[in-house]
Amino acid sequence: MRDTITEIYWKMQEIFTSSDMMIFGIVLAMIGLLPVMLVGFRRRGSVRTVSLAVFAVYILGNLSFTLLNREVLSDQYIVLQPLSDLKGAFYMDLGVIGTLRRLLDEGVEPVLQTIHINRSLMAREVLLNVLLYVPMGYLLPFVFRSLRGKLTAITLIGFLCSCATEIAQLYWHIGCFQVDDIICNTAGTLLGAFAGSLLGFIWRVK
Repeated sequence: MRDTITEIYWKMQEIFTSSDMMIFGIVLAMIGLLPVMLVGFRRRGSVRTVSLAVFAVYILGNLSFTLLNREVLSDQYIVLQPLSDLKGAFYMDLGVIGTLRRLLDEGVEPVLQTIHINRSLMAREVLLNVLLYVPMGYLLPFVFRSLRGKLTAITLIGFLCSCATEIAQLYWHIGCFQVDDIICNTAGTLLGAFAGSLLGFIWRVK
């Protein structure tokens, strides 16, 4: 396990800047502290209030990153080919399908040895798009009780939010519409939804 964490850390060092790593640290701290806060506020019946406050901070950060602080572009383009960024960012010895199969069969550590960074900047964009939506899937089960345990519904919300963001970027000329961004955002939402639903089940939060 320690070797796996070390391998992931060094691969991240190759891709992300120090500013990126700082943002990851803040996001991980928010997510990591949420269970502690939930335990502290559980008896007071304020779980949803705490979750909503954290979720509001996340939404503000998401909008700032994707829409509010972007410059107007002179050129626009639409990329509809799925997984083109993933294939350009990484080289996988086993291919996408083979890598997924080995991941399910053998776990993370053996798979890391078969994935190589092809283009650092593109890899950065792919991973940022995944990580950007992990908190959304993670927090939604706590903000909306009706969504707890409903991975499909939470993932659909992330998908729709990502589509809305891509359309807004295209409409206001502050970004390009890319199917890969939607795929990565949706994958991040699913990962977060699984973690959030699992945590909610373990702690039996109200």
